[in-house]
Amino acid sequence: MKKRILAGILLAAGSLLAGERFYVSPRGSDAGPGSRWRPFATIPRAQEAVKAAKAAGASEVEVRIRAGRYELSEPLVISAENGGCEKCRVVYRAAGEEMPVLSGGRIISDWKVGPDGVWETVLPDVKEGKWYFTQLFVNGERRFRPRLPRKGWFNSIDNFERVEKQGVRGLVFEPGDLSDRWENLQDIELLTLHVWSPSRMRIGEFASGTNAVRFTTLLPIDAYWMNYKKRRYTAENVKEAFGEPGDFYLDRKTGVLVYKPLPGENPADVTVTAPVLDQVLIVKDVRNTVLEGVAFELTNWVTPKEGNVCPQAEMNIPAGVEIVRTEGLTIRGCSFERFGGYAIAFGPGTHDSELSGCVLRDLGAGGVKIGPPYVGYSQGRNEAVMIGEKERARAESTSRITVRDCVLNGGGRIHPAAHGVWIGRSSFNRILRCEITDFYYTAVSIGWNWGYAPSQANYNEVAFNHMAYIGQGILSDMGGVYTLGISPGTRVHDNLIHDVDAYDYGGWGLYTDEGSTGIEFRNNLVYRVKTGGFHQHYGEGNVVENNIFAYSKTQQLQRTRDEKHISFFFRKNIVYWDNNSPLFGSNWNGADVGVQTNGAPLERFVLKNNLYWSVGATNNLFPKNRTLDEWRDQTGQDVGSFCEDPQFVLPKEGDFRFKNLDVVKKIGFEPFDVVSTTGPAKTVRLPPYSRKRVPTMYE
Repeated sequence: MKKRILAGILLAAGSLLAGERFYVSPRGSDAGPGSRWRPFATIPRAQEAVKAAKAAGASEVEVRIRAGRYELSEPLVISAENGGCEKCRVVYRAAGEEMPVLSGGRIISDWKVGPDGVWETVLPDVKEGKWYFTQLFVNGERRFRPRLPRKGWFNSIDNFERVEKQGVRGLVFEPGDLSDRWENLQDIELLTLHVWSPSRMRIGEFASGTNAVRFTTLLPIDAYWMNYKKRRYTAENVKEAFGEPGDFYLDRKTGVLVYKPLPGENPADVTVTAPVLDQVLIVKDVRNTVLEGVAFELTNWVTPKEGNVCPQAEMNIPAGVEIVRTEGLTIRGCSFERFGGYAIAFGPGTHDSELSGCVLRDLGAGGVKIGPPYVGYSQGRNEAVMIGEKERARAESTSRITVRDCVLNGGGRIHPAAHGVWIGRSSFNRILRCEITDFYYTAVSIGWNWGYAPSQANYNEVAFNHMAYIGQGILSDMGGVYTLGISPGTRVHDNLIHDVDAYDYGGWGLYTDEGSTGIEFRNNLVYRVKTGGFHQHYGEGNVVENNIFAYSKTQQLQRTRDEKHISFFFRKNIVYWDNNSPLFGSNWNGADVGVQTNGAPLERFVLKNNLYWSVGATNNLFPKNRTLDEWRDQTGQDVGSFCEDPQFVLPKEGDFRFKNLDVVKKIGFEPFDVVSTTGPAKTVRLPPYSRKRVPTMYE
């Protein structure tokens, strides 16, 4: 009997070490044991228990976080001490069906309502210089600082004090648009929309005797696409413009916050919050770690004194969640909302990790950043692990990141050129079954090399995603999917892309930009875009096959640069439109099929087995007003192609199924379904989130 009792005790002890579990609750106590009935009060205290359990030899440790609001005084850090490793799996998850909220912000109260209905409160930390914010949320809904003009945009006249090859010191404005009599000039920001990037600069001073302002520092880019020649801009945070419902103004000097409520809002019935922390979570130096079912909210963004500008993608903007030097991380069923910058960044030394079933919504910038260049990170590489060249290469790269079954919605609310998903110089990543909607620039971008230099963005996959309401007429030169550089093995397939619009040019569905090479685009449905369902700036050997391109506004297909190699193979595609725009836009030189004296192909693109149909138009759709037969006979292109109605069911309503397959069989087209197969799988349980559109100041 004694032996049995002893064996039971030893077995129980072994089980405890093999699988420790701790609980956290806002109603708990850090003096307790962290048990189910006597939970800890804070996650940092639970992390101390995780560290102790790992030291005692546990093979798995779980922290269960109960529902409630955990207001963070600093970012939560999951590190080597309290995260997983080769010998121990560590899990941080919500307790049961509950969803705890880890907040980087504060609740603002003690409002006084003035006779004009304006709410007012004093924030001592702001007055003392300890806190400042540029975002405010009422019942979780974004509000905005007062801006001029109230609707639309000012238009600048020209650069002011351009320094050749260095940048621009300011802008020339139309008389009456800006005023040197405005209060708190140092806190007013000029958000300018250039071509594909904005700038956000602070006013330094008004140039005496002119209608020009100098910024606090030189805008450090001297290029046509980042100048102030007839650019749209707005002045944000103008105290004198305050007064429209939904406006708030925070006076840095006095600490006074005022808010003009929307109809029906009462300070007794709403929760007002503002961000404090720039980041809410840092994961570093861990392996074999899971984070599940936790809501993260509220990260701050305050424009630096020198302003902010980025050549493309606003990829310099920090992320509220930063992951570095980590492998085998799974983030599942979490939400990331009301952030001032990007939501999540997979940084240096991060590999073989996954973000799944998550919601990334109401974002100042974009959704996910993957790989180098590592700009905007608070954590760097770990020199201690960089022993040899192999270790150095792994520590300085990011790879095999999967983002799947996620919702990314309502981005670019402060930084309009940010992307839904940005992949830099990183390989073997997968973006699968995501819904990426309501951004002002590109949905998914792959690559960060302009031209034909060797690239580290290879074998990436973008598949079964729903991308819609992208661009929205704010900036130019963007696409549903955008690529750069040599990218062998990269595949973009089975995506639903629609409603991509640009201010000027651009707004493509599939956009292969400078040097894009070796990429396959297959089984994508693209419709209601601006300047073409497919556009190649320049590149080599891309394959565009078995796609549907419909209802582009200004042209259906575009090719820009003619180079002495085959740019792409365009085969078995359906192109369908009902306006007077041309089938081919820009540069389609190099069409003649043949063989050069060195044996290389004469043609510089290949069109074959395609179906073209312009509703109500004549058959003279091809360059130089030729018919398909003339085009084919004179160039050798489009062998096996036809101009016939593909017999879609209800294309105007987005139903691109076929009434019958007789016509499309002629080109060897293989029907595919991206309506029921794109976006998060129905079996995935997403965190709850609002379906209302995220408020924006751009409309």
